[in-house]
Amino acid sequence: MSADLGVSARRSIWTPFTILLLFGILLIAAVLSTPPPEPIPYDLNAAHARGLLGLRLWLEELGYDVQRMDGLRFTLPDDAVLIWIYPNQLTYLPGEAAALRAWVASGHTAVIVGPDAGDRALAETFGVRLAGESAFDRALVQTQPLIPDGAAEYEREWFMPAALLDLSDAPQAVPVLTASNRGTVAAVQRIGSGTVWHLAPGVDLTNGGLQESRQGDLLPAILRGVPDGATVAFDTYHLFGLSRAGERIATLQDWLYRTPGGWATLFALLAGALYWVLQGRRLGPPLVTVEQTRGRQAAEFVEAMANLHRRAREQAGLVRHQQRRLKFGLARRCALSPDLADDLFLDALAHSEPPLPESQLAAVRDLLRGLASQPGEHQLVQLAAAIDDLLQSPW
Repeated sequence: MSADLGVSARRSIWTPFTILLLFGILLIAAVLSTPPPEPIPYDLNAAHARGLLGLRLWLEELGYDVQRMDGLRFTLPDDAVLIWIYPNQLTYLPGEAAALRAWVASGHTAVIVGPDAGDRALAETFGVRLAGESAFDRALVQTQPLIPDGAAEYEREWFMPAALLDLSDAPQAVPVLTASNRGTVAAVQRIGSGTVWHLAPGVDLTNGGLQESRQGDLLPAILRGVPDGATVAFDTYHLFGLSRAGERIATLQDWLYRTPGGWATLFALLAGALYWVLQGRRLGPPLVTVEQTRGRQAAEFVEAMANLHRRAREQAGLVRHQQRRLKFGLARRCALSPDLADDLFLDALAHSEPPLPESQLAAVRDLLRGLASQPGEHQLVQLAAAIDDLLQSPW
């Protein structure tokens, strides 16, 4: 039993260490196998080349109130005057595109980059989409004097293809910048009392475009009809969809749900809980009660030994053991020799000081006679129990 307790104790000690080791291995594997995150394009907080941190800070420095259009549903902010729409993960629904066109027609301004071929509702509503071809011209030419403070030409890297806009379904759209005679990269369109600026990807006022190719000349022209201090909104609902990309990790829940290390932690906790369930450990190891630690009674011992000796056909040894146990117990009390024969032992008990009571002496006589009569298994168990009662009773 002590060996079993030792094994159980060692198992209870090593179990937490095994779980911690498993968690560490999973965490290290997740970190080592996860590639570095790719830059998120059009992120308002990103400082890389395709981010919009520079544009957002510029608008805020000019005094505009920059907001995000996110949430569970697409809604146009009532107080916004200008909306920026970049290539998105969620495509516009026909009703959303119609609502945007009505919002622009009521006297507001929108800047739409693209849209790409997947956003059919937005392209069909405004009649402008990306063309299927690209240009490698070295310069972008200002075809209309809509950027009076800008240059007549803007140099660009010749080996980088320039996406072009298809204005065939929007005859009222006016080209602003063109790649020589190949196509338009920026155009402006009047809808009702409002204005829509259409920009091709690559001419979208990202951090790289503002820093390297002087795309900032477009911003004063876009803001020409926007009052000072007005609200400017970015459509982050369609831009990031339901992925929550671009949001900062600010809470432990964000870290658990949106990072590989958090996934590894959740998996390790799940594996540990499953291990404990399979091991049957809910509130710790069971406590051993007093009843479970109680030793065997003499009668139980005799019965067990009787079964063993019965199989070995050694019942005479059990009888001699019970005789010696009875005589030794009485001899210790009366200062007698336990090696006396039964008759002499009874006579010595009768003349002991103090003398043994007659009832006790008669009980001893009956026990010795019963043991001498070659008792059976059941009778031997009864005699052993009677010996226990006699030796434990006070005189």
